[in-house]
Amino acid sequence: MTTIGIIGAMAEEVELLKERLENKQSVEKHSATYYTGQIAGINIVVVQSGIGKVNATISVATLVETFDVDLIINTGTAGALDEGLEVGDIVIANELIHHDVDVTGFDYEWGQMAGMPLAYYPTMQAMRLAQEACRLNGQEPILGLIVSGDQFVNSREHTEQIRGHFPTVRACDMESAAIAQASYVMDTSFIIIRAISDNANAIAPISFEDFVQLASRTSADLVYRFINLYATQSLEK
Repeated sequence: MTTIGIIGAMAEEVELLKERLENKQSVEKHSATYYTGQIAGINIVVVQSGIGKVNATISVATLVETFDVDLIINTGTAGALDEGLEVGDIVIANELIHHDVDVTGFDYEWGQMAGMPLAYYPTMQAMRLAQEACRLNGQEPILGLIVSGDQFVNSREHTEQIRGHFPTVRACDMESAAIAQASYVMDTSFIIIRAISDNANAIAPISFEDFVQLASRTSADLVYRFINLYATQSLEK
């Protein structure tokens, strides 16, 4: 039976999904609690990884090695770097890059870790399903590049710097690219679904505090819809 692992950095980002688990149990691994159960007949493992790329990477490794997941979903919030985005908009990543990696002195591109590709790409089937789930939830999905770094982006100078390196960027967060890289290394399918919580500017900390609950619920609702669609398609095969 398929097992899906779900990673959210903060409690708000995973609480709704934890509540919807049937036959819920929990196990402690590497300073995090992994909640197991079922949604729509699919085995699910939900974890609050903690903020940042290292925590996210540990969660990917644990989900793959301990729980043998077939697909990893990253749910949560992101800051908008595309000025056309608004709080609550859903961004489904079609490309992931680190924005804080610089080994250009060794002829790598900005954002590219040594020995690794510049960008990571989610599973096409999962992306299509996420778009369908988004539309069923009454929102038009927004596809695009999400960049990640161990920094909370909250100034125009920082946003302009990131846009200078990645002109097509849609949003930024602190985990997605690490989840993508770890999934790539561990040969595991993944999908990144983020809801916009702020505009990555000087008022981002205030906006984030005001809207994190809304954005987290929006993203989690979409993941729940995605799982139900996934279960239906699995039954149809």
